[in-house]
Amino acid sequence: MKIARQLLTALVVPLFLASCQDHSVPTIISKRGIPLSGDQEVPAKNVQGSGTADVSYDKTTHVLSYTLTWANLTGNATGAHIHGPAPRGVNAPIKHDFFSLITKTPSGTFANSTVVDGTSLTETNLLNGQYYFNVHTAMNPGGEIRGQIEF
Repeated sequence: MKIARQLLTALVVPLFLASCQDHSVPTIISKRGIPLSGDQEVPAKNVQGSGTADVSYDKTTHVLSYTLTWANLTGNATGAHIHGPAPRGVNAPIKHDFFSLITKTPSGTFANSTVVDGTSLTETNLLNGQYYFNVHTAMNPGGEIRGQIEF
């Protein structure tokens, strides 16, 4: 009986301790202060405008949340999107358009979120830095400031 109790204890205690350990993997990843600048545009733009992006991605809900801040553009914003998939230095088509929602001003802030649906935006491309923010103006219709989304 004593051997059986010791054997049971030897089996149960490690299982109990293992179940108490935190094996969770973070489901939300984020990055603050992603720079948006003219020199990231393709071709590069020599402009005073700049900005930042704060992003977070929830791997469980597949929601990408972002806050953009921009300042000193050459004029009012005439477009604002997420483009991809493309690495730095390469242009790509629009994947998520949020221009209709932002203030059409040379300086501003905008917060929103979108679902990484596996079609327009994919998790693999997002986590591999293959998307970028782009803000356009009349003087720079192809984009005035750009920032690669990299975690």
